[in-house]
This record gives sequence, structure tokens and C-alpha cells, in this order.
Amino acid sequence: MIALIYQSAWGALGPTLARRLIAAGNEVSVFIRKENPGDQKAGAGLPAEAVVAKSLAAALKGAGVVITLLNTPQELEDVYLGNKGILEHAAPESLFIDLSASNPRLAKELHALAAVHDHSYVEASIEGPATMLETGDFRLLAAGEPDGLKQALPLLVALTPEVVEVGLPGNGSTLKLASQIALAGALMGVVEAIMFAMAAGIPQDQILRALETNPAAAFVAQAFGKKIIDEDFYYGIELQHFFADLTTALDTADEFGLALPGLETAHQLYDLLVLVGGAKKGIHALALIYCDEERSTKHGLNWELAQQAMDVYERASNGGYDDYEYDDEECDDPNCPYHGHHLDDEPPLMGRFFSPN
Repeated sequence: MIALIYQSAWGALGPTLARRLIAAGNEVSVFIRKENPGDQKAGAGLPAEAVVAKSLAAALKGAGVVITLLNTPQELEDVYLGNKGILEHAAPESLFIDLSASNPRLAKELHALAAVHDHSYVEASIEGPATMLETGDFRLLAAGEPDGLKQALPLLVALTPEVVEVGLPGNGSTLKLASQIALAGALMGVVEAIMFAMAAGIPQDQILRALETNPAAAFVAQAFGKKIIDEDFYYGIELQHFFADLTTALDTADEFGLALPGLETAHQLYDLLVLVGGAKKGIHALALIYCDEERSTKHGLNWELAQQAMDVYERASNGGYDDYEYDDEECDDPNCPYHGHHLDDEPPLMGRFFSPN
């Protein structure tokens, strides 16, 4: 029995994994961690042969293999190490295969903890194009001890024929984050190229033809160029998940003592997009940063949220944080992050989003 644990935000990809495992002759028990407890669509698309468990413990019962697909390192840590987590309920000598957006440090820690409890741990980070959720077109960057990889390989190949072995745990998430860093930089370049050419009045079809046939920009331009020009910003992986990967990459770079100014710039822009309401859009909604306010507002962005945060930053900077008094009379919302309700340690450095221009 295989226990498949996935986050509902992965949408169609979770059921795709279940179908492929079952097609390879495996029995599969599924537990879905829902973003919203009332989400009734989380199990849509699961094959009839899959057993849907009501709890993590129920999914793990009788399972010798546990496959996880979660959103963030924090969620991964909670599922494996938290109260009533996988390590507590897993059968003896289980094989853990993690497909999540992890980080190198956590992958190494889970590998070590699994070994202490006589389990095997394989990190198999998912990497793929924007259509991955709909088509299941992805590859796996598999990392683990030789014995664990040998045991996991038939299951990984059942999920996708594109399995790349990359060494010990930590290597998979490192290379996945490296790919996200490269994509963020390339996407910034294509967005700026489109906006630059449009500002010059060049016809849209000529812009697309030039970029899509340019070897330096072709892949990203072919994937996102027409979507950007057509202002179709709901496509592929949600921006908030990409931003989470960039946050993990930036934190990991800090652990390495490595300065990555390009990544920092991309992270700042996506941070701003999440703040003003772009979290559910595709990653190419980065283009809205470069649009006028009327057009971006048409697509649901609320720049007043950024201005509110900027006001707090400026007042805190001018008066000094120790002397700064937040005016909560401006806002009655206890969940508002802009008027001092949650600023226990330091003011928000929202000024980093805005250039002198």
C-alpha cells in the first residue's frame, strides 16, 4: 500500500499521481490536506480505485511507502515531524518519497531523522512547465542514498519517465530552487522586453515573433508572451506558490552566505504582487507591475494596499521606530497588517518595493 499525501492547492496534479501509481499496479490510500476545510473539490478527479482517507493516520495505516506533495517547507516539517505526523505513525522500515517544494537543510534533516528510525528517505523534487498541473508533464530530481533510490526508482518512473538522479538529499531541492531562480530572472527579462517594445509602438505580433525566435528568450516567450500581451493572467502555477519557492531560495542563499541581487529583485516584485492581490494569478502576472494603474486595477490589483504600507514605512522611517506611534484609528480591521496591529518587532520595509522614480 502507498500513502499519497498532498496539498489541495496542487489541484489536478494530486489525482494524476494517484492514477499513475494505480496504473502501475499499486494500491493507493490518499489523504488531502485542504487549503480551506470546506473545500469540496479537493478530491475531484481521483480514480475510483483510490482509497480516500479522512486523516493522515488512516492513510498511513498498512502503507510501506509514503509519498508527499506539499506547498512549503513549513508544511512539510509539520506533516513529517509534527504531533501525529508521519514519523509517529509510519509503519516500520517505510520508504518516504517527498515531491514537495522543500529546502536543502530540511531535506537533509528529514533524511537523517528517517535513518535514525530505520526508514528510507528520497527527495524527488518536481520540476516542470506551466502546464504541469493540467498535463502532469514534469520531471523529478531524485536524491537519496543508493539503496533508497533503488527502492524508489520503479515508483518514480511510474510517476514520470523523466527521473534525474542528482545525488544525496538536499541536492534535489537545491537544483529545483536554482531552476526557479533562473525562471524568475528570465521572466523579468521577457516582461520588460515586451513592455519596452509596446511602449515604442511596435505591433504585438511582431514583438511575439521576434522574442519567440530569439534563442535567448524563446522558451519563456513561447510559454508566456502571448498570455502577457492578451492579458490572460490565470495560467499555470499560482504566483503565490512560485513566490514561496523564491522565498525559500532567498533564505537558503542567506544560509550559504551568498548575495543574489537578481533573485532579491524578483522576490521584491512578487512580494509586492502578493500584497496587492495577485497571489492567485499566474507567475506571468508580473507584467501588471509594469502596467498603468487603471489596467492593473481592471485585473483585480489594489494599489491602495501598497500605499498604506508605504505610508507606515515612511512615517516610521522619518520618526524612528522607537518613537513611532501607530494610528489604529485609521482602521478597525484587527487583521490589517498596515496600521501597527501586527508590528511587534520592526516596521514593514515596504520602501524596498519602490525606486526613486
